[in-house]
Amino acid sequence: MSPHSQIPPAPTSVTPLFKAHGLTKSFGPNVILDGVEFEVPRKAIVTFVGENGAGKSTLFNLLSGIVAPDAGSMRLNGRDYRPHGYGEALRLGVSRVFQEQSLVGNVPVYENLLLGYEGRFTHAGQWLDRRAMIAAAEGIIEAAGIDVDVRRRTADYDFSKRQSIEIARACLATSHLGGIVEPFVLLDEPTSALDRRDEDAFFKLVTRIKGQGSLLFVSHRLTEVLAISDLIYVLKDGQLVARLDPATTDEKTLHGLMVGRERAADYYHERRQRPVTDGPALLGVRKLGRSGHFADVTLEVRPGEVVGIGGLLDSGKSALGKALAGVEPAEHGTVSFVSGPPEIPDIRSQVRKGLGYVPAERLTEGMIPAFSVAWNISLASGADLFAGPLGWWRRRRELATAARYAKEMSIRSATPAQRCARLSGGNQQKVVLARWLCRQPKLLVLDNPTRGVDAGAKEEIYRLIRDLTDQGVGVLLITDELLELIGLSDRILIMQRGSIVTEVAAPPDAKPTERELVTFMLPRSGTPGRSAVHQIPETLQ
Repeated sequence: MSPHSQIPPAPTSVTPLFKAHGLTKSFGPNVILDGVEFEVPRKAIVTFVGENGAGKSTLFNLLSGIVAPDAGSMRLNGRDYRPHGYGEALRLGVSRVFQEQSLVGNVPVYENLLLGYEGRFTHAGQWLDRRAMIAAAEGIIEAAGIDVDVRRRTADYDFSKRQSIEIARACLATSHLGGIVEPFVLLDEPTSALDRRDEDAFFKLVTRIKGQGSLLFVSHRLTEVLAISDLIYVLKDGQLVARLDPATTDEKTLHGLMVGRERAADYYHERRQRPVTDGPALLGVRKLGRSGHFADVTLEVRPGEVVGIGGLLDSGKSALGKALAGVEPAEHGTVSFVSGPPEIPDIRSQVRKGLGYVPAERLTEGMIPAFSVAWNISLASGADLFAGPLGWWRRRRELATAARYAKEMSIRSATPAQRCARLSGGNQQKVVLARWLCRQPKLLVLDNPTRGVDAGAKEEIYRLIRDLTDQGVGVLLITDELLELIGLSDRILIMQRGSIVTEVAAPPDAKPTERELVTFMLPRSGTPGRSAVHQIPETLQ
């Protein structure tokens, strides 16, 4: 065990807000948590880090009452704590932001914010006082510092804003509505979907909540972990292997403890980036547009090239990715794929020609979690790879393919029959990638392919992208991670308000900086409150 794990708990006479002793949980023969012991001091931000599959989400499920431990005990505010369901945990003051969003999209924001508290706004047990609900929700939104109209339909807001709404609900509803004086908030990858403006509001909110209660935080962004935490625990293979003081540790140490090896100096495998030939383009896009999302987009992707697309969440980059894959068809302009005729693409023809698409929202757009690993991998190939000429299903081939990719891609705890809902976020993402790899694609459109993925799994995905480009596969990489965008791309296209505003070369020996890219992403100075100087994050100034 690392010497860092020998740091003793800070001596204190104050009872911690939360304490766990010997927590153990197994699913079948798989031991997910093995005797985990830790405590959360009062008015503190405590972070858990670990690889996907280390047991972090299962730990949060125990703490929030979704599943019960097989052994061990928990104490909240000095009292025994063993909730029977999330509703009871919420009443006791434990709230949670889930790794994947859990909002109801087709109802107003205020109904999502007050979900579970409707009884406080009823008359005679039948009639809801909607005015009172709206007023209460507006109080939560104002305290959270979010620019949201609570009467609007939740689905009308983008992914980042919906994530902010969910964070506000978890952090403030228990104290505003539940009468909890000292809340305990569980945050599972809360910032993975936030843009920079919403991140700023989130960190201000976290600081305010810390003045009242405590927060238990899971994040794969190690820089963020070090900046925000009062205490860091490292979980590996279901066991607690280290307790760290963030003031005396660094990213390299955290990475080594998490994955059992030091982070590679060439994390993005930039040394493998090779010059792109001037041959025919795999993908040619001409003046593509979709009202309200993007307009007059022209670009090319060549064999073996990684073309990165960066921009703020409202830049239109994700909508462009969907249009290129034919998921949401463009309204004008054309796309030529693999020397085919110019056309407006649809998903069926693109898949047949050799395109694969990994969406940003894994659980809602990328897979069916209730179905098996094998079923999700074969999802795009039911018409050819796994179906016989008379329509019979090649079940053996499907199972063998799923087993092969589970092994090759190190998808933990994944048998072909395993439901994807039981896998960690990073392993779910590998299943989505395997769906397209089994088709031997010519072009991949990847929208935030490492969102919610740990540092070790990210490196595996980066290596995979390099392997594909070595084989001549073209990659269109859409990502909110600036370092990922810079490290992997041959060229970077920056979008702003639906248009490509500049192209930045990114050869391995002359990569652009984060500051340079951020400056291009933001509207020019002169627009009130949106100047490039003021929008550049402090860490880049």
